Amino acid sequence: MKHLTNHPITWLTVIALIFATLFGHYWIWGSLFLWWSYTSFVAGEAFIGDIVNVQENPPLFWTVTVMWFSLGTYYVVQDLAWRLFGVYFDITQLVGVNPYGF
Repeated sequence: MKHLTNHPITWLTVIALIFATLFGHYWIWGSLFLWWSYTSFVAGEAFIGDIVNVQENPPLFWTVTVMWFSLGTYYVVQDLAWRLFGVYFDITQLVGVNPYGF
């Protein structure tokens, strides 16, 4: 039980993400991506397979941070627009390319 009491917020977050995935509430994942982009911006380092520091590798750091922010914004907007207003759109409407060929 020591492992469950050391990081209760982390375990609650994992459980919330599991339920969010099971019930299709992807805005919660988007919120997590937005949180990751915020914390990486404040800390000056991001983690994607390895720690990326802004002083050591600025292009990779900013690519990861902007990617997290973009994914988070996309998930939140897409999921909440569908849930609140019944509007569904996908990335092909934003970029004008359909990767599925139809």
